[in-house]
Amino acid sequence: MKTVTVQELYVYPVKGCNGSPVEALDITEQGIVGDREFSFVGDGGVLIEQKQYPKIASVQVEQTSEGLVFKHEAEGSILHKTRTEGKSVPAKWVLDEFEGTDQGDEISQWISHILDMPIRLIRINQPWTVNFPVPDMARLHGKSKRRFTAASELSLTNLASLEALNADLDVPIPMDRFRSNIVIDGIAAYEEDEMDFVVGENVEILQVTPAERCAIISTDQKTGDRPENNIFEVLRKTRVKTEGKFGSGLIFGNYMTVKKPGKLYLGDQLTFEPAAKIGVSNGSD
Repeated sequence: MKTVTVQELYVYPVKGCNGSPVEALDITEQGIVGDREFSFVGDGGVLIEQKQYPKIASVQVEQTSEGLVFKHEAEGSILHKTRTEGKSVPAKWVLDEFEGTDQGDEISQWISHILDMPIRLIRINQPWTVNFPVPDMARLHGKSKRRFTAASELSLTNLASLEALNADLDVPIPMDRFRSNIVIDGIAAYEEDEMDFVVGENVEILQVTPAERCAIISTDQKTGDRPENNIFEVLRKTRVKTEGKFGSGLIFGNYMTVKKPGKLYLGDQLTFEPAAKIGVSNGSD
C-alpha cells in the first residue's frame, strides 16, 4: 500500500482559460463542480481549444459567489453572471456532439476582442454520452458527461515527476503547464503510473490511462506565449506510451475517473495498491 498527499487542487471554469487554485474539489459522477462547465465556440459550434488558440491561456477565470470573473492583463476584468436559459447552441468536440446555452453578447464581445475573432461562450445544458471507443478509454466510453474535459472527469500529476522532468529540460516549467486538477506528493517520480484504484477518506477514483500530451504543455499558462523549450524532445526520449496510444503517445500525469463521488481537500491522504506499470519506452524502439 502506498500513500500520497494532496498538495494542490485546481479548477478551470472555462475550457482553455487559466484556472484557479482551490482548497477543495466537489467531485460528482460527471466531474468536478465548477470545472470546465463553459467553453468558447467558433463557427459551426467547434470548441475553441488552447492547442490551436494559445492566447486564451492569458485569460484567467475565477468562480465567485456573484458569477464568473474574467481577467486579462490588457483588457481588465468583467463579471459574467451565468445564464441557465437562452439560445441553445449545437456544439461538437472530436466524436462528441451536444448542446450548450449561449451566454450572451457582452462576454462574447469581450473575448472576441482579445482573440480577434468572433466567438461565443456556452455552458453545457444537458449531459451527453461519451463516445471514446478506444481500449484504454474503456472506463470512460459510454459514461454520462457534463464537462468540457479533454478526456476524463479529472486529472492528476505528481510533484516528483515534474522535478524529474525539469532536471532534463533546458528551462524548467511549472506544474500549471499540465492543467491538472489534483497535484500529489509522497511517491517517487512516475510511480503514479502504478495507480489503479485510489482511495481517500471521502472519495474514490480510478486511473483511466496516462495522459497523452499536446502543444498545450509548451504554452505559458499566464501569457499564452509558447517559448522555445525541449520538452517534447525529452518526453520522446523518456515517456512514450508503447501501446494503446490515441494521440501523441507522450505521457505525463494521469486521466482519472470517479468511482465514489465526494469532497477532496488539500492535505488529504490518498492510498493505492501498486498495479502493473503501463508500458513506457525511451522512444528508440
